[in-house]
Amino acid sequence: MDLVPRSNNIPSATTGYRDQNAALARDLAPIAQITGKPVQPQLHKGDYLNLQIERENLVAVCRFLRDQLGFDLLSCISGVDMLDHLETIYHVRSTGRAQLLQLKVRIDSEAPEVDSVVSVWPTANWLERETYDMYGIRFAGHPDLRRMLLDDDFEGHPLLKSFHQVPRTVKPRATTQVDPNMAVSGQYQQQNLERVVQKKLGQGMEERLHPGTPTFGHANEAAQTEANTHTSKPSGQSAGEAGQTPDKNA
Repeated sequence: MDLVPRSNNIPSATTGYRDQNAALARDLAPIAQITGKPVQPQLHKGDYLNLQIERENLVAVCRFLRDQLGFDLLSCISGVDMLDHLETIYHVRSTGRAQLLQLKVRIDSEAPEVDSVVSVWPTANWLERETYDMYGIRFAGHPDLRRMLLDDDFEGHPLLKSFHQVPRTVKPRATTQVDPNMAVSGQYQQQNLERVVQKKLGQGMEERLHPGTPTFGHANEAAQTEANTHTSKPSGQSAGEAGQTPDKNA
């Protein structure tokens, strides 16, 4: 049953936000019959009105907004952790008025529960589930109140300021972790290991005349004899012949 006849004096968009909000504030006055006290809407930055509602009157006020004032769209439900209490914030829109109205409900943080508005706006289904998932606020009368973003066995609600994901764990230092200055110092490097060195002058000639001769640093580099490119054997002469002294009597 309608509490008051719906107002037909809806200002157009050309009259400006102030005239629209003034008209909306007058149309909100009958909510006092539901709450039992005068309605005191507040103008927020962005030219929209905010209405503070007690949790026990939320559903009745929402039905009045939908049926009497044409607020047919619930666009958002948000949770806020104020440390000493929680809040649920509802953004409802009237497509006929082209207006936005904000509702704010204060909730006890020790027993975070408020009535569901799914019966008024079906879009509240997932919005309330998300708010429950992040803040732990329970919506009484919701047809399927369960987590939506996190796993069912997840512990806690991440957007509460008191939430800690895991206890702080202090692990011992790794046994291989050393001071950075020691790590790059030569005396602490592993010795006698194969490593790549810079290209030397004449390295290509060495490799062509003496294939197989190591030209990179090697573990037994000290035992290797570097090839002598100046006394290399002539073509067709064996290594044994290259080391023999020529016979002068031959």
